[in-house]
Amino acid sequence: MRKLIREAHRRSLWQVLGLYLAGSWVSLQVVREVTESVGLPEWVPGLAIIILVIGLPVVLATAFVQEGISTAETPREETAREPAADTPAAVTAVAAQPATAAAAQPASAPSATKGTHHRLFTWRNAIVGGALAFAVGGLLTVGYVAMRNAGIGPAGTLVAKGVLEERAPILLADFRADSGDEELARMATDAFRIDFGQSQVVSLLQPTEVANVLTRMGRERDTPMDPDLAREAAIREGIPAYISGTVNSAGGTFVVSAELVAAEGGEVLVPVRETAKDSTEIIDAIDRLSSRLRERIGESLRLMHGEEPLARVTTPSLTALQRYSQALYAEDVLGDQDRAIALLEEAVAIDTAFAMAYRKLGAIIGNRGTQRARTVEALSKAYQHRDRLTERERYHAEALYHFNVTTEIEKAINPYRSLIELDPDDRYALNNLGVVYAFLRDHERAEELYQEAIRTDSATASTSWQNAVQEQVSQNRIEDARATLEAYAAKFPGNPRVTEYRALFAASLGDYEGATARVREWREQSTGSLYDHWQTSWDLAVLSATGGKLAVAGEHMADALSADEERDSPGEYLLNATELAQWYIDVHEDDNRAREIVEAALQAHPLAELDPLDRPFQELAVIYAAAGDVPRANRLLAEFEETVPPELRDWFETSSFDWARGRIAMTEGRFEDALGHFRDSDVGFCTVCALPEIGRAYDAAGQADSALAVLERYITTPWLWRMRFNDSWYRGPVVERVAQLYDERNDLENAARYYAMFVELWADADAELQPRVQAAQARLEEIVRERG
Repeated sequence: MRKLIREAHRRSLWQVLGLYLAGSWVSLQVVREVTESVGLPEWVPGLAIIILVIGLPVVLATAFVQEGISTAETPREETAREPAADTPAAVTAVAAQPATAAAAQPASAPSATKGTHHRLFTWRNAIVGGALAFAVGGLLTVGYVAMRNAGIGPAGTLVAKGVLEERAPILLADFRADSGDEELARMATDAFRIDFGQSQVVSLLQPTEVANVLTRMGRERDTPMDPDLAREAAIREGIPAYISGTVNSAGGTFVVSAELVAAEGGEVLVPVRETAKDSTEIIDAIDRLSSRLRERIGESLRLMHGEEPLARVTTPSLTALQRYSQALYAEDVLGDQDRAIALLEEAVAIDTAFAMAYRKLGAIIGNRGTQRARTVEALSKAYQHRDRLTERERYHAEALYHFNVTTEIEKAINPYRSLIELDPDDRYALNNLGVVYAFLRDHERAEELYQEAIRTDSATASTSWQNAVQEQVSQNRIEDARATLEAYAAKFPGNPRVTEYRALFAASLGDYEGATARVREWREQSTGSLYDHWQTSWDLAVLSATGGKLAVAGEHMADALSADEERDSPGEYLLNATELAQWYIDVHEDDNRAREIVEAALQAHPLAELDPLDRPFQELAVIYAAAGDVPRANRLLAEFEETVPPELRDWFETSSFDWARGRIAMTEGRFEDALGHFRDSDVGFCTVCALPEIGRAYDAAGQADSALAVLERYITTPWLWRMRFNDSWYRGPVVERVAQLYDERNDLENAARYYAMFVELWADADAELQPRVQAAQARLEEIVRERG
């Protein structure tokens, strides 16, 4: 052993080993970089390691041989002590030897064996051999990639072979657990959906879309999607394939498997399986499982190499992921948003950097249009931790943050454009970009995007159907909107949202009785959640108020306020109270009663107990200004400016601020200032909200012609959401005033038309309002008599 170590040192084997290992490390880094950037199979770095491991003994043997072989008879120490051959002493010694002895010395030429080693283990051979090995590996890689892309042999992908079309829809059946653990199975299903959903080759149906498929099949939306039902649904919907999966456990080890199955023939196209040594590795196993399946389908290897691990873009906490999964089920399948919100809050409490859960939480709350503080907090957290999101989720998080939190419209548009470039058929990006253009009041562009989202998959784009109806109404294409609404109803039979939009559509045409009937129908169809109860109570209240029936409206609003209390939503409670007070200001013209309502609400829920973002500063300021308490109104607006940072003021708050300033100016008799403020408030989705106040300002300033033009435009401008925005305050009084203005101009035909409209609208109004109805009726009859 000592001799072997001495030889290694003498022959510089340590240096050769060090150089080889350093060169190997550099080579592996280059191979890994090329693998990820070009998109080579994952086994390429492993192949390079095998080649380098095989080459190591060859290099060491070459170094050993090329240094020569030392013999035991002439160790280096003795040779070093002998005189040099060309010194006098050496010459004398050789000359003194006998001739026979000299002849007996062995020749200095190498032996036959030694010559063979020297010829085989040369540095040239070692370098050429290594190059050839890497060349063969390269040819294998190129051949595999070529066969994969061409659909040849077992390496060929399903898309390349024509088994699946690019962007084909895929249905995911619910994973099953042999232990019967439904929560584990559901978590596995959603984790797989998140990872597999990153695919740019096929399109995986989302939970809401699956629920809609079940509805069309006459099944309950929460029916478990087992493999048999998945195949039936896929065949019915024209979906070419579905995926089924299982999670099996044995002795603490988990085996996660999945199969891609052809819908028509039922044959297994791709089976994959991964193992997790314990529950903490299940997420990683699902990640590998999804990646292998996507690779076999035909996903870009370069794209997959660039993706973050599933645990990184979701959460490493199995419990947090389970809560997220439960929330998706509650919101998408059961329609229980309150339950979904509670579960998402549990998830982010477990993992405070769970960006995907924050984004979903902010989206659900934000879509309600209430509790802005919670919306801002959730979307800001998602944006803060956006590096922990999939590429698509990250774009959505950025867009939602800029649109809902900072109101930077261009920064909201760009992420959606990037998503559409990434996948032109991304119906969520198409729909959400349409929402941004709807905010900008570019109704044609918005509708184009909604229709494009519908074309990508009309059977699943429920929200896009709704939004398309909205934009067609805004363009006054009423019959197109009616046809779209009926097509939407045919696609989603029994869906409560269809009934909701039928109510909105009826109200936008002035059919308030029909709208009321639809709201009651929707209430019967709803899931029974507190949110649905609140929204239907609110709708019944505003519809009653529009007809001048404030007593009935008050009963429904009391029901909504009770729901606010039960939902622990003090901000919404105060907002609803200002709505009730606004009716008494604009309909009953009873400012004192309006002030009593808000004072009672503030006593129950003082502003100081609410987050500044949830305090209805502007709405309260309007009530106090109308009641003559301008100093209180100004203090509320000043407090808004002090407590709400400019970067957190969304378009609605800014618009409401200008509206409140306009109402203060009206109370103070500054009508020109009021006009400026009301015009500044005219932004965003609502195309009619500012018109009544602008018209009233003109009227108060003595500009009757301008007042008539603006107020009539309020009545005739089509907008789908006017049932929930301002008609309950303005519709009756504005129709009444337009009739009077036409009457003052002696345009009796138009005056009679609007008097008749007012009488019909308030036919069942409260007793306190009947004198105004009777006066309109009397004037109408007088005009009819005058005109014959």
